Amino acid sequence: MNRSMKARDHKTRAPKTRALKSGALRSLGLALIAGSTASCMTQLDSTAWSRIGKGTHTVGASSGWAFYEADVELTDLDGSPDLGTGSQKTDLDPIFGAALKYNYFIADNYALGFIYEARTFDPDPVAPLDSPIDADEYTSSHFLLSTRYWSDPVGASNRWKWFTGLDLNYSPGVALDATVLYAPGFQERLSLDGDEFFTLNPVIGTSYLLRDQLSMELGFFYEFPIDSSDDTLTLNIPNGLGGTDANTIDGSLEPQGLIFFAGLTYYF
Repeated sequence: MNRSMKARDHKTRAPKTRALKSGALRSLGLALIAGSTASCMTQLDSTAWSRIGKGTHTVGASSGWAFYEADVELTDLDGSPDLGTGSQKTDLDPIFGAALKYNYFIADNYALGFIYEARTFDPDPVAPLDSPIDADEYTSSHFLLSTRYWSDPVGASNRWKWFTGLDLNYSPGVALDATVLYAPGFQERLSLDGDEFFTLNPVIGTSYLLRDQLSMELGFFYEFPIDSSDDTLTLNIPNGLGGTDANTIDGSLEPQGLIFFAGLTYYF
């Protein structure tokens, strides 16, 4: 279960501060993209997109925003008291995200490629086994195989193209810290290591040609889980709360959600 969990003393997290910080990061990213776009727009030296087709390579970078969540399930394997099984959804608030991309056009309108993404989220509290579990911010790495189809140029200037595709995402797992709040004054700090997991991501977006070999991209994808990220952890419930033997817990996490992106791509 790749989840960092920080025991929340009800007001450990400062929602307004977090919102301001993540909002500032988003505004900064959008401002950088807008500034780069304005400085790059110019008259084309040749017909729009005529230099781009079969055999073309591309490199790019992007950032974005997400509406993301995870299904968390915990199962008590042994120990006392018996905690049973519980599941619950938690929202993952986006803090930062960035991607580096490479594509190769195998035909004029089709490309294959690789993407590396780094994502930082701050999970909301979750309590599938009654005791609240609160997550620290965590960063995960993602390696994607991408497929893309680009339309023919559209619009009055022929600078626009739309694209669609399907990405296979592999994440090697995330090392996280956690705290469980059993009761006021009774809490436990944990370290969790969720194992690898895969997702499948349908993509749609649009590209605008800024210069002969430079475009701006806007789009979104929805990430569907193929499997879960799993881990086993130990809970030591205090004697004063009925704990006698340590509880071995099997945990699983299935992340999914909608991710928007904006970026620049260079063709050569």
